[in-house]
Amino acid sequence: MWRGFVLSIKKWALPLTCTLIFSLVTGCTSEKAAPENGKATAGPDSKKPVVIKLHSWYTNEREAINKAVDDFNAKNPGIKLEYEFLTENAPDAMKKLDLLAASGEQLDIFVLNSASSYTQRIGMGMLEPLDDYMKKEGLNYNDEYMLDMKYNGKYYAIPGKYSAKLVLLNKEHLDEAGLPVPKEWTWDDYLEYARKLTKGEGTKKRYGGHFTNSIMNPVLSNQPQENGMYKKDGTPNVDNARTRKSLDIMWKAEQVDKTAMPYADIIAQKLDARASFLNGDISMMFEGSWMVKESGGTAQLPAKFKTVYAPYPKFSKDDPNGYTGVNGDFIAISSKSKHKEEAYKAARYLSTEGLVLQGKEFPAWRKADTAKVADKIISNVAQPQFMDKESLLHVLNTFKFSELDMPPSYNAEAQKTFNGEVEKFLLGVQDANATISKSTEALIKIAGAGKKQ
Repeated sequence: MWRGFVLSIKKWALPLTCTLIFSLVTGCTSEKAAPENGKATAGPDSKKPVVIKLHSWYTNEREAINKAVDDFNAKNPGIKLEYEFLTENAPDAMKKLDLLAASGEQLDIFVLNSASSYTQRIGMGMLEPLDDYMKKEGLNYNDEYMLDMKYNGKYYAIPGKYSAKLVLLNKEHLDEAGLPVPKEWTWDDYLEYARKLTKGEGTKKRYGGHFTNSIMNPVLSNQPQENGMYKKDGTPNVDNARTRKSLDIMWKAEQVDKTAMPYADIIAQKLDARASFLNGDISMMFEGSWMVKESGGTAQLPAKFKTVYAPYPKFSKDDPNGYTGVNGDFIAISSKSKHKEEAYKAARYLSTEGLVLQGKEFPAWRKADTAKVADKIISNVAQPQFMDKESLLHVLNTFKFSELDMPPSYNAEAQKTFNGEVEKFLLGVQDANATISKSTEALIKIAGAGKKQ
């Protein structure tokens, strides 16, 4: 019996010993193998950078977003910021963003194009409150930024560029009419300039002024407070002197003085006001400050004359100079992001140093040097010789931002309804009183339905 047991042990001992020896040798070889050519190899504990994604409609041509992304990554090796282009049209980009959120795609940082887009997506639960991150950083928001993005007592975004309204004028047309560059003026002055700048008839007519169909209440838009569709108490903000002034000056310019293209023609021609201005068919136009860089020419629309800049017109001659309606880009962090700390760090950079580095827009960052920003924007356009720096700096240094309107979630419907009533007025279907009364009634109904949801 014992002899059989010993033989059995000997039978299994040799292969088992060989197996153990082989395992030890190969195990040591895999752990201790020298790197080829003296180069270290990444071990299993090597830390990979955290990948966070930035979604927006920005292009490298217009916003030079690649400069900011590359610089951030160079300065932050532990984070890899990847840019995801949505589509060049901002409203369409918002729709695509919502689809990505619904499908569970990775969202970390995204840019929203308006206060309405901002409040709507807060209501959808898409945005992470940033107050705790700011507190941890020791950030005093009002010392850092010019646009207050607080909503219902919390910050859900920080501002990127601002877009404040100003007037762009054709310097050649001003000189021809013997008109100075306005430094302070009212809407009545604007109409007078339009009369003196208008020239010709028919298809060759040059309009002195212009009223864009995207801003149907231009006089209300730069009221220091309560400049949106609804007042702070939730009631419609339509039946007032500024709205009546808006209707009056648009009708007078388009139908009486005939110094601005009629609304019917704007719609029929699908007018691109930017192209009409840069082609010299319109002598002056008011638009957001995003248009400043466009006045220096692009590949598609080269500049043909020098553009000068003026402050947004005042409602009354006694009003302070420089008040302007303002909007901005809202840089937000997804509530679903798995890397919120890293996303916050990147968002702060994109709203400050990164935006200045891009050199394409005016940052809402208080620490940015206005003159240097203007120099950089002018130097980055195709034809800087066609931009007047002196008048631009006057406007930038005169700016007083109206309070940023934070509309309710149903504001888009309210705005669309109001625009529809104003359209009827401009087409001669109804008078000003009917326009205001119908708009007010409709806005009350929209608010009532919105509050029930």
